[in-house]
Amino acid sequence: MAREPSGTAPEDAFFREVDEEVRKDQLAGFWNRYGRWIVIAIGLGLVALAGFLWWREEQVRKVGVLSEEFSAAQQGLELGNAKAVQEIERFATGEYGGYTVLARFTKASRAVENGDNAAALAEYQALAADRKLPQPLRDLASITAVRVEYDTLAPAEVVTRLKPLAQPGAPWFGVAGEMLAVAYINEGKPELAGPIFAAISSDETIAPSLRQRAQQLAASLGSLPDADVPSTPASAADAPATGATTGKN
Repeated sequence: MAREPSGTAPEDAFFREVDEEVRKDQLAGFWNRYGRWIVIAIGLGLVALAGFLWWREEQVRKVGVLSEEFSAAQQGLELGNAKAVQEIERFATGEYGGYTVLARFTKASRAVENGDNAAALAEYQALAADRKLPQPLRDLASITAVRVEYDTLAPAEVVTRLKPLAQPGAPWFGVAGEMLAVAYINEGKPELAGPIFAAISSDETIAPSLRQRAQQLAASLGSLPDADVPSTPASAADAPATGATTGKN
């Protein structure tokens, strides 16, 4: 059996020592060359993280302040506070995100309450045309604009403007569908109104009061089975068609 050369073990140890020294030299060279930049990068990362955390806390604080200010302005309006009117105007004309949109709807609703339908209509139409807003809010503005001028519009005009928005499953189906159905009745087309009232009455996402009214109207038009006929029938004239609203259904 051949023997392993006696110098193999010392040579291995020597090569390992040399390899370790080479690695140490390489690491030292790498650190001397790039160490400063690594420290700078870590420092910048920590500064960026601290800045982000501060920004997030500041945003939360600002939202809290805006919420309090807007709530105070809304309460002031109910009390007839003139300063509250100025605050709502500030929100409506500024850049306050969702609070700006709420303030614009508030301004329009307040104009209706004050009998200034022209100002309300202009605001609702501007909201409906604002492409920066989510589509459901634009649709709500369109529907409410129709409600504001409902009494002055021809039924055919109401149908044209509301039919695309009065589809089952749409966000504002209840409000838009009710006005559309009444417009059909005013056009002398009750056969088109009944199914809409029936659909509203069976939609559990719609407010109970509106569903009950729709059920009564659907029954009076013969669009519900006999078993579903309410005890107190309603007429189409009972359905509200004027005034402003910002409720979902």
